[in-house]
Amino acid sequence: MTRPPSHRRAPARFRGAAGNAVVEAAILAPLLVLFLAGLLTGARLQRAAAAVSQAAADAARQASIARTPTQARTAATTSALTTLRDKGLHCTPQVHLDLAGFNQPVGQPGAVSARVTCTVRLADIAAPGIPGSRTVTKTHRSPLDRFRGRD
Repeated sequence: MTRPPSHRRAPARFRGAAGNAVVEAAILAPLLVLFLAGLLTGARLQRAAAAVSQAAADAARQASIARTPTQARTAATTSALTTLRDKGLHCTPQVHLDLAGFNQPVGQPGAVSARVTCTVRLADIAAPGIPGSRTVTKTHRSPLDRFRGRD
């Protein structure tokens, strides 16, 4: 008696391969998880770098429009902290300013620069080989108006 075509036996080359899919999944699943963790880490660092860069640019601009170095320091620090908070980056930043441009006499070109450093937490990603944190530093310069009075 012949079997209907739907009940034909698998060719010999496919017999015994039923467990291969489980083994392949067991090997590939951790690699996929590591790949996704790497993507998440890269995206978080890219977002942090953009936020820190914007904070440095804002701090330099605020320092450049201030009248005195003291006002520049206060305005730049406040601006950097506000920008990082608005961008949703949770870190304790360090703002370093170069205010030497304020020492230039009126009529001479001068500039100020702001360097913002922020440590980004990565520990919550929890994948092997990914560090617990990464430090991101960005610097921006902004020119001082050469004909504006400086105190």
